[in-house]
Amino acid sequence: MNNFMNFFRSSAIKRSILDKLMVEVEANLGTAMTYTLFEYAKDNKELFMENQPVNTVTSVSNSISIGTPGVPANKKKDKKEQLSKTQKRKLADKTDHKGELPRGWNWVDVIKVLSKTGSKDDE
Repeated sequence: MNNFMNFFRSSAIKRSILDKLMVEVEANLGTAMTYTLFEYAKDNKELFMENQPVNTVTSVSNSISIGTPGVPANKKKDKKEQLSKTQKRKLADKTDHKGELPRGWNWVDVIKVLSKTGSKDDE
């Protein structure tokens, strides 16, 4: 009961939910009851929460600062990474028109790798 965002439930509510579920467990003892318990909990969620005190929600509009409409308070723009012409050219040569790398750009040349490692018979 401490998982799945139940931390705001009172301990009395948690105890009553567990008691009601234990009654259902006793009634279904000896059967496959996982699905049955979840369905019971889903069907009776209003019954479980009838004694839960209602928390008041603070209005979001109270926390918004009043300023000139349409003008953001912080005019900071994200700077793009500055590339030199040669860096841009290399990047354009690597990628296609969509900006994606071509298929197989990171493939390893098998013959080159195997020629470096040698064979087992060389020993």
